[in-house]
Amino acid sequence: MLCETGLRLSELESIKTQDIDFEARTIKVWGKGSKQRVVSYGEVTGALMREYEHESEHYLGMTYNAIKLMLHKLGKATGIKCNPHAFRRMFATESVRNGMNLFHVQSLLRHSNLAMTRLYAEQVNSEDAVIAYKPILR
Repeated sequence: MLCETGLRLSELESIKTQDIDFEARTIKVWGKGSKQRVVSYGEVTGALMREYEHESEHYLGMTYNAIKLMLHKLGKATGIKCNPHAFRRMFATESVRNGMNLFHVQSLLRHSNLAMTRLYAEQVNSEDAVIAYKPILR
């Protein structure tokens, strides 16, 4: 879910079951500054989320620290740096790499300032820029 939504850990932890629309594959998220936004997720994530669906006010039923610990253990087991912000960074970088403009990425990340979004975009390297430029050459 973190990879597909770009959620902050605090946003993930605060999701309530009533905030999820399983049919539309959307989640109402309360972010920084008590702003409510809606994020979407894909079919595979939706199927996994339905399997996990249970009768609880908080969807995950895990604390902020429990989620961090789970991701840390996952990282140790796989040998891959695995923290909540790494998923957010990957979401932003892949969005830019796949052609999304920075203003849309800014909106999806719920950044109030484009400068913050640009920090993520800087992860995209010159090879990606060349690939993006090729259609213009035709």
